[in-house]
Amino acid sequence: MLASTLAYADGVDVSHWQGTVNWSKVKAAGMQFAFMKATESTTYTDTQLATNWAGVAAVGMYRGAYHFARPSVGSAPAQARYFVSKVGSFQGAGTLPPVLDLEASGGLGVTALRNWTATWLQTVEQLTGRTPMIYVSPAFWEYYLGNSTAFHHYPLWIANYGVSAPRVPGGWPTWTFWQRTSSGTVSGISGNVDMNRFNGSTAQLAAMANTTGGSGSPVPPGPTVPAAEPTSVSISASTAATTAINGPVTFAGDVLKTADASPLVGLPVTLYARAVGATAATTVATGTTDAAGHYAFTARVPQAADYWVTFAGSTAFAGSQSPTARVTTPARLTPTADLHKNKTWRVRKGTAVMVYGHLRTSLGPVAGKYIRFYRRPARGGRWTYVRGSRSLAPTGWYSTTVRPRGSTTYKAVSIADTYRLAKTSNLVTVWVR
Repeated sequence: MLASTLAYADGVDVSHWQGTVNWSKVKAAGMQFAFMKATESTTYTDTQLATNWAGVAAVGMYRGAYHFARPSVGSAPAQARYFVSKVGSFQGAGTLPPVLDLEASGGLGVTALRNWTATWLQTVEQLTGRTPMIYVSPAFWEYYLGNSTAFHHYPLWIANYGVSAPRVPGGWPTWTFWQRTSSGTVSGISGNVDMNRFNGSTAQLAAMANTTGGSGSPVPPGPTVPAAEPTSVSISASTAATTAINGPVTFAGDVLKTADASPLVGLPVTLYARAVGATAATTVATGTTDAAGHYAFTARVPQAADYWVTFAGSTAFAGSQSPTARVTTPARLTPTADLHKNKTWRVRKGTAVMVYGHLRTSLGPVAGKYIRFYRRPARGGRWTYVRGSRSLAPTGWYSTTVRPRGSTTYKAVSIADTYRLAKTSNLVTVWVR
């Protein structure tokens, strides 16, 4: 019979960081289930997955696997398919539902991250026939998912340390699994390990793991550990509101205990940016607070954007996020681009003809800019690429030599960049007699 019939259900979750686990000792210590890291993004499989997956089953514990979400580096369907391809169908006896581990927003805004999460869950449910679970902390769900109440179809595995009972975000009626500490010790596992509890009887746990057995007695309450202290993060920008395009701006602030405003030292913080009008954000920089609880990041600002800093939280301190600091930049310049030819009369087929021009803005000639030349039949038709050239100092001159076999029209195109908008030149036709 899988697992034991004790009237409570404690378990662990592991990854390659725990090294080789003696699962017989883990079971003997009273653990009834184990979750393990399986995949991350669409390229990484945990090096201990195969060993842990087989080892847990061999000793008769319930087993589950989770995917660490990387919304910034791969689509939700692709990551879901990769996860299932490495773990399997989740249909075997003793197998707990698949899990989405939400700890990284990937810079996505609330709506985009909600959509990404929903798509991953729906894809895995279609692939396995199992209803997946969501692993998340209350703070992450509230900050990055906007405390959405749209995911109650999926069981909640909540990560909440230092409390006698977990805080449930998003209006979930209850939690299903609770990761209550990251510093547990269990025989058979070297070093600290995450400890978890199931919210129900072992009979209910068995049913969730595609099998039967266990006891119908309720689970007793878990141990009480010190509560995580609330924190706050401030932010200010060295420029009042506007900087030159790609100009350096320093973002600085403090991470403090909310209760007494004392500084928090040596904690990791992350600077994010989201372009004004965009939904996705990007990670700009990471660092740690100094001896005064202070941080500072200097970043170049290519366009108007909102910036903020987050502290993800720890066992002792709750996560928090700063307000946003908006920095604007001037509008990109609109260039001019002209085009000419060095032969104004009709030419013989295959004759060398130079087409040339200049790239300028209101600030003067533009040197070093990549220019693309295109051609089409003189009477009309599809444009095709000819070749590229660089504009030269001091006049912004660009040119290329062509040898048309028939009457042909040419144009030059300057592609948009950080400082300038795109520009297409006038058309020049070389007539062939």
